[in-house]
Amino acid sequence: MAFTVRLFLLSSLLLLPTYVLAQTNGSIAVGASLSTAGNSSWLSAFRFQQLENNNLFLLSIWFAKIPDRTIVWYANGDKPAPNGLVVTLTASSGLVLTSCQGEQLWKSNQTVAGVVAHGVMNDTGNFVMEDKKSAKLWEPFKNPTDTMLPGQIMERGGKLSSRNSETDYLRRCFQLDFHDDGNLVFREQRPFYSTATTTGSVPGHEGLQLVFNDSGNFYILRVNGGHYPFTTEELAGRDYYLQSTLIFDGVSA
Repeated sequence: MAFTVRLFLLSSLLLLPTYVLAQTNGSIAVGASLSTAGNSSWLSAFRFQQLENNNLFLLSIWFAKIPDRTIVWYANGDKPAPNGLVVTLTASSGLVLTSCQGEQLWKSNQTVAGVVAHGVMNDTGNFVMEDKKSAKLWEPFKNPTDTMLPGQIMERGGKLSSRNSETDYLRRCFQLDFHDDGNLVFREQRPFYSTATTTGSVPGHEGLQLVFNDSGNFYILRVNGGHYPFTTEELAGRDYYLQSTLIFDGVSA
């Protein structure tokens, strides 16, 4: 099982005018909302993306300064919806996505522990929810869908799931699961690849985090500080745009 990194010669995150949240210096207040029917002019990579050849939208984060504009995170892949979507930042539930009929399609509070005071949009395109002490409560890049970017870390219990096709964001059965015991498993309907980074006979060898660093190295950080590497060639993140995506045929590219 080989893991490779897809490279592009343009590295910048292009911030495009779109439907946006009211904001001041990157801070987004509780109660602010983003709508496909809005008319604001803030520049952001956190946006509603209209899907190709239809009138359905995804809440997504995407890179645009590459030949193929690339969605790197999305919320409602299983429920893309027509124009009229609204996402609201709330204190108790974090981000809440509703349809034009008021149906709740998605919310982030399944992994939010605490009361949200505000959101922060950083330069990478990551949207971070914080409490009143600025402690991080939730962020998309800690909850990846099918893509990891340089600087991202997956904790135990995390997973990547491939989409159905290039234009269909329904999750398929191809998954990369980072188990609670530290083992990384690639599966379709059943496991067919494992790193075997569990405790075994040597305490401390179990996996702690799955890391994709700024140099393009993709590895498991062990409890004892050792690495289980997938890539060896270092490529500076500032010179390239790198991503690792589990694509719909089950390949990590």
